[in-house]
Amino acid sequence: MGRIRLPRFPSTTNGARSVWRPQGTGCQSHTALKKTVCGICGRVQSGWYDRKVRQVRDLSCGDTRVYLELEVRRVDCRSCGKVKREGLDFLADNPFYTKRFAYFVGRRCRQATNTDVARELHLDWHTVKELDKQYMEVQLKRAGKPGPKVIGIDEVSIRKGHTYRIVGVT
Repeated sequence: MGRIRLPRFPSTTNGARSVWRPQGTGCQSHTALKKTVCGICGRVQSGWYDRKVRQVRDLSCGDTRVYLELEVRRVDCRSCGKVKREGLDFLADNPFYTKRFAYFVGRRCRQATNTDVARELHLDWHTVKELDKQYMEVQLKRAGKPGPKVIGIDEVSIRKGHTYRIVGVT
């Protein structure tokens, strides 16, 4: 997997508020000093248990696959009593893909088979199926549940002696 290095642009401000970056070939990204949110219960707390850098697949740019490299924190939540990953709004249920990439995969699955989409996007078939399920769940929530238009109820005689079964049809 190749990486595209973007050139650095010199700062135009020389005041005390200018940002200093070390000279080098790559730019290191660091997480902002902020409070972390538990991915399960949503409790906000300061600090984190540990952190690691993860690559997350995003929408492609032309024929180039785009990966976001971000630092993911794990939180030792006092409410849950467990160590869980920080909740990030832009990640899909599968934490290796963004929501917009999952939406794109779901849209492609409406036009092509899961196998064709997996081959086109260089993904595993099971990954495409899971991302398509997430897309369909969102679409079903958006459409709502349709109510029955007509309800039919009938009594059916099973045998002599007034034994009946009630049959309902929607």
